[in-house]
Order: sequence, then structure tokens, then C-alpha cells
Amino acid sequence: MPANETASQRVGAFAALPALIWQLGADPAPLLHGAGLAPDALDAPEGRAPFAALGRLMRDAAVRTACPHFGLIAGRIWHLADLGLLGELVRHSPTVGEALRTLTVHQHLNSEGGLAFLIRRGGVVDLGYAIYHPGAAGTEQFYDAVMAAAVNFMRDLCGPGWAPSEVFLPRERPAETAPYRSLFKIGPRFDAEVCAVRFPERWLAQPVAGADPARLRAARASAEALGHGQLIEQVRRALRLLLLQGGVSGNDAAQMLSMHRRTLNRRLQAEGTTFQQVLDEVRFEVARQLLAGSRIALDDVAATLGYSGVCPFMRAFRRWSGTTPGRWRREAVDVAQR
Repeated sequence: MPANETASQRVGAFAALPALIWQLGADPAPLLHGAGLAPDALDAPEGRAPFAALGRLMRDAAVRTACPHFGLIAGRIWHLADLGLLGELVRHSPTVGEALRTLTVHQHLNSEGGLAFLIRRGGVVDLGYAIYHPGAAGTEQFYDAVMAAAVNFMRDLCGPGWAPSEVFLPRERPAETAPYRSLFKIGPRFDAEVCAVRFPERWLAQPVAGADPARLRAARASAEALGHGQLIEQVRRALRLLLLQGGVSGNDAAQMLSMHRRTLNRRLQAEGTTFQQVLDEVRFEVARQLLAGSRIALDDVAATLGYSGVCPFMRAFRRWSGTTPGRWRREAVDVAQR
């Protein structure tokens, strides 16, 4: 199996995609096949499907249905209940802050290709999502869907009066922005370095109405029994989060995983890789997403990846890809427009 097919995603709300494709005037069967999914791959919400294949499905569905904001429409129907055990953990947390921290800690239960993150600074909070797995496809649609879902999740927790103060999307500004304004009630900031909804910090202290402590205890026991996933996926998640926080090192990653740096190196060696190789994979994936899906300047891409300037980033990118970031971006745009 190709490396980019090893990461899986709990089906959950993706089960609604075939019906949505039908509603938008296309046959889902050939799209499922083209994405590498079996006809019944999305039938069971508790099933799992390749993360990359779901991205391909949303990407191709956007083209086939002539609906460039397909992901946004898909995400509008997602709610906490669609997250299964993860949704149970979040929904029955005592406060919104605890609920969102729980979402970020246990989100790996649903996805091995992307992570939820929560960043607090200056009286505001960014709740976001970052795809880290190599070879991800359809990232623009994925990010649209997750941000639409994030609005629903926050309203599930806070009530219908909640609204974001800002929305950031790491994608080129689409020709039609009305669907985004209709959902978010504000104009998103396109060509952003991150994917997130921003809101005032005061919301974190709000109690979650109807939270049941007994159900939360049961859900926590079930989550602990499932563990934290494979080591390399844990390292990828940790590195992507560290990049979002503004810096990355082996010691920081080891500390985040509650192990000594030498232990981390030894365990990665046993998996046939090294810390630097995993870091390069994560950086290369983020670089490809930003270069292909947005018009973010190379200086900003370099800073997002933790480089001190554009020159070291360009040297690293040439080592990873055999070409320059600018040339890679032009070729990616040419392919997308064919």
C-alpha cells in the first residue's frame, strides 16, 4: 500500500457524501471508484477509509458537480454527534474550554491524517485544523469542510448565538465567496497560513449545557483503552503542532510525547526512519499545500515551516522535490487548470 494510503479516517459524517453528490447532480459510484474507494466504503459511520482517498473524493466531487465549494456544503451538515466516541468526549465536557482541549487531545481517534489545534493569545482563541500526512489530496475541500463543521461544533457547545470573529482558510480566494459569507457571517481571510476560526477567549469559560459527567467518565475510559496510535503518526502530529506554535525541535517533540529524546530516536530508528526524515515529510507536505492551494508569499511559507529565511527553505525544497518552490507552484497550478 502506498505510504499516503496508510493513514485512515473514521467515516463518520463522510457517510453522507454519496447522497450529497447525488443531490448536486452527479453519480457517486464512478467518483468513489476513481478515489480508490469500494462502493460500500462509506456505508458504516464507524468504519474507516484512507484519509487521502477521502480527499480525492471531495476534490473530484467538486469538479464533477461543478460546485467549487463542495467541501463547505459537506461540512455544514456535520455535528458533534457525527464524531462518535470523540463527539461524546467533547459534548459532555464541563466547559467549552475543556471540550475543545479534549477535541485536540483525542482527535487522533478519528483521523490519522490531520489534527485539531487550539491556540490562545491576546484574548482570542484559534480553533483550527492542520493536515500533516504526506500525499494528502483535496486539501482545499478538506479545510473548507472542517471549518464549516467547526462552526457547527461551536454552536453545539455554545448555542446558536456563537459566531467567529475571523476565519482563516489556506486556499486561494475563490471566484464566488457568497457561500462562505453566508455560512461564517463574515468574509474569511483567504491565502492564510493556517486553517482556523477565531473567537473571543471568554467563550472558553462557558459551561456546556446538558453535559453528563457519567457519560464523560465512560467515554474517557473507552478512549484510554484505544491508546494514542502508531508512533510515527504521533510524531507527525506533534511536529505539525509545534510548527503551528512557531518552533520545532527534537527535544520539544520528545517532551510533547512524554519521552526522552534518545528514546524517541531509538524508537524511530526501529521504525526505519529518523526524526529529521519525519520532520522533512511534514514540512514538505505543508509546503506543497500552501504552494498549490494559495498565493502565500515564499517568505511566509518559509516562516510557517520554521525556517529563518527563504533561502534555507528553497534549498530544503529543492532537496525534497528536485525543483524550486516557484517552479513547483507553477506546475501545480497548470495541472489544476487542465
